[in-house]
Amino acid sequence: MRRIGLIGSGKIVQRAHSVGYRALAGTGAAEVAALADPSEANRTTAGTLFNVPAAQQYADYREMLAKAPIDTVVIATPHSLHAEHAIAAAEAGKAVISEKPMAVTLEDADAILAVVKRHAVPYTVVHNFLYTQPVQAALAVLTDGSLGALIMGRGEMLALKPDETTRSDLDWRASRAMGGGALIDSSYHEIYTVETLMGSPVKYVEARLATLRFPIDVDDTAMMTFEHENGALSQVTAAWGARAPGHRGRWVWINGTQGSLRVVYSDAVPVSVSRGRGGKWEQLSTRAAGAEGVSGSGDGPAGAEAFAQATLAIDGDDTGHGAFLRAAVAALEAGAPLPVTPAQARRNLAIIEGVRRASAERRAVDVGTL
Repeated sequence: MRRIGLIGSGKIVQRAHSVGYRALAGTGAAEVAALADPSEANRTTAGTLFNVPAAQQYADYREMLAKAPIDTVVIATPHSLHAEHAIAAAEAGKAVISEKPMAVTLEDADAILAVVKRHAVPYTVVHNFLYTQPVQAALAVLTDGSLGALIMGRGEMLALKPDETTRSDLDWRASRAMGGGALIDSSYHEIYTVETLMGSPVKYVEARLATLRFPIDVDDTAMMTFEHENGALSQVTAAWGARAPGHRGRWVWINGTQGSLRVVYSDAVPVSVSRGRGGKWEQLSTRAAGAEGVSGSGDGPAGAEAFAQATLAIDGDDTGHGAFLRAAVAALEAGAPLPVTPAQARRNLAIIEGVRRASAERRAVDVGTL
């Protein structure tokens, strides 16, 4: 059984990660043995939720790393703290599962990779949308070749965020210093999802970042265009203040030479496929298409094929966090490759850095140079 120590036990852990921890505890595969959070309220809530004894609830993560009976650390703290926490956990010899992004800068990402390599510890970053049942079903269709060559893609996240999530004094995600912004907090997911579904790495980036609606010091709008290595094109957009009536919030769309596929996460049946010229959208049962899970192979974007079974749906796991954590624990127990490799996590951050440079310099950026 893996003994997990949490660095950070706030809302994302209580609402999303908890689905995975309950499933893992139910199978005896893992348990939350300790947690660290400077907030007493978070410690108390998460401690009760995961049955962590008071003696294993720490205000300082360093004390937890030194004293707690744990072998694996899950990091769920503000973006700007990920590098510090991951490096400390790796130096303590713990396996590391980090919330996205791995860091705020590529320099910090490379520092993490150096420590992980030096101490030979497993390390992965949560790319949870790949482990949602809709995306697993979409991958099953796209990898069977029935839609032909994949030539265009698009991902979008539009929201009308409330004041409490768009003020830096109320939410760290609205602060540049804490590593927030629409690009790295929201577009992050569409970037890795579209790239994975397209089946070809992003090579060039053109983009614009802007702060258009909210009085914050970081972007609330991100628009980007990608050229993939195989010549295909895709676009990703995120906006915190531009959701129109009837818009369904978050979706991805992939177009092939023989048809199209779309995933609208909020729909009752989220995956639809259109085959042939002029074909109509046909709703696809995610259970029928993805019941066995599709997680790629080798170092592919979606992880190790041997752990496809671990991606089976978990009740209430709309965000895929639970399935991702279960897949990661299965890989750790077997000594197998983790769902997202360090190189893949760095690559997504490199695309984000490419977007920043493309916007600032008004030019296309070659991701391979970053």
